[in-house]
Amino acid sequence: MRMTLELTTREARRLWADFLRRLDWANRDLAGPERAEARAEAIAHIAEDMAVLELPDEADRLREALTRFGIPAAPPPAWRKPLAIVLHYLAIMVMGASGLVILILLHMTLMEALNPAAVGLYIYPGDNVLTLSYEAQDGARELLGGWFIPTFLMISALGSAALYGLWHVALSPTGPVSRWMRP
Repeated sequence: MRMTLELTTREARRLWADFLRRLDWANRDLAGPERAEARAEAIAHIAEDMAVLELPDEADRLREALTRFGIPAAPPPAWRKPLAIVLHYLAIMVMGASGLVILILLHMTLMEALNPAAVGLYIYPGDNVLTLSYEAQDGARELLGGWFIPTFLMISALGSAALYGLWHVALSPTGPVSRWMRP
C-alpha cells in the first residue's frame, strides 16, 4: 500500500515537497526498495502526527509534525559539483605549471652553486627588465650576488608550501573540493 499525504494549502505543499526532497537526499545511498520503505514510513508517521495535532493551520500542523520527525539536511546546491570539477582541474594545471617554475628555480640555484660567476639575476644595460640567466653578458649588473641561493631557496620553499596548500584544498581526497565532487 502506498500512502500519500493530501495537503490543501500552498505553504503546506511547499513544506512537504522540501521535506521529501531532503528525505530522498538523505536516503540516496539506500537501495530502491529500502528507500521506498523509508519514505512510506516517514509519510505514515507524519500523517499520524498531523492527525493528532490540534493546530488550526494545516501548514503549522505539518511544520510541527516535521519538527517532531526530524528534518533531514538539505542537498547541496546544484552549482557546487560543477564548480568543484572546474576548481579541481584548474588546480591540476596551476600545480603543473607552478611545479615546473619551482624546478627551474631550484635548477638555477644549483647552477649558481656550481658556477657563481655566470648564473644570476641580472639587469642588462639599456634594459629595465630583470633577467634570470645562466650566463652573464658584458655590462650586466647582478642584483642578488651572494643572496641568490638563499633567496631562490626561500622562494622555492614558499612556492612548494603554497602548492601543498592548493593540493590539500583542491586535490586531496579529504579536501573540500574533492568532497564537493562526490554525490
